[in-house]
Amino acid sequence: MPGIYLHIPFCDTKCIYCDFYSITNHTKKREFLSALKKEIISRAALLNDRTFDTIFFGGGTPSLLGYEDFTEIFDTIFKYYSISGTPEITIEANPGTLNREKLSLFKKLPINRVSFGVQSFNDTDLKFLTRIHSATEAIASIKTAQDVGFNNINLDLIFALPNQSMDAWKYNLETAVSLNTQHISAYSLIFEEGTALYNMRKNGKVTGADIELEQEMYEYTMQYLSANRYPQYEISNYAKAGYECRHNLKYWTREEYIAFGPSASSFVNNTRWTNVKNLSKYIELVESGRDAYDFIETIDKDTSITEHIFLGLRSRGIDFAEFLSRYNIDFLREYSSPIEMLIKNGYAVSDNKRFSLTQKGYAVCDEIAVSYF
Repeated sequence: MPGIYLHIPFCDTKCIYCDFYSITNHTKKREFLSALKKEIISRAALLNDRTFDTIFFGGGTPSLLGYEDFTEIFDTIFKYYSISGTPEITIEANPGTLNREKLSLFKKLPINRVSFGVQSFNDTDLKFLTRIHSATEAIASIKTAQDVGFNNINLDLIFALPNQSMDAWKYNLETAVSLNTQHISAYSLIFEEGTALYNMRKNGKVTGADIELEQEMYEYTMQYLSANRYPQYEISNYAKAGYECRHNLKYWTREEYIAFGPSASSFVNNTRWTNVKNLSKYIELVESGRDAYDFIETIDKDTSITEHIFLGLRSRGIDFAEFLSRYNIDFLREYSSPIEMLIKNGYAVSDNKRFSLTQKGYAVCDEIAVSYF
């Protein structure tokens, strides 16, 4: 089934590492919500033959919206779209924007999954990353969400920060596991062009982590979380059995998804488009009845195959029957040489149904995809 994504662009502060579209000026919130609902309605006819089983609020900081704001959005979605009886509905949240009262209100909404952008349980790290919460607040927010009844919670962590030691990263993982959430995402710090962090490194103000230390942190993360009942199911994601993020898996398996809001990207009918990354322009386009995207492409067969392999290697691997059904290509026969070499050297495993990377292979996933497929 396809999924629905909604991009909420508002933040209290712009974190130095973030390259997602977000703004700290909230004065156009009402205009945004009006345009968002109109965009949702405008796409309904294109998708009236589909039933959706995931809804994901990303950002930005969606948890800055209020109960009434979400009620308006949900009323619109459920009126114009067919939603399955057991949908996964996720909201990304900054621990600094939530208290018990707000979490209790959110629990009354259809939301059943909360993803906390913790990033670190070290206050020095959080200050460097310009996060607005403390480690104590992050822990308290997660425990409060559990207390009010949320039983599907993710927390995000970032490793390979400048001057971060291996012991400091181990402490973050240990703290995360002790909180007993259902899902943990662990990403290495990326110096994305256009971010404040990228400019800081360019100007010599910060230095990235040593590549060998970063690799050690990643390998330890895979081993530690797997040993503590969080099997790895995607290159940066770990979950208890049955709690893999259904929405994010759609991206890795090239299922369809429709997205609303500025900068949001959709993939429907083998066509991908991305909305404008400017709130004022987005509102202007939607309110005038025009499409809000500034990029659109139709995916040809060769590109589709490349994406299928690359995304599959990053997650659960390549399902042979599915690959044959989609492209009329026998994956095992077509790529027999790299498959044999990768298995022989411990980078991959295969059975009669699927080819997938091992933890050793995950560590060099991008290099494998580029070099062999």
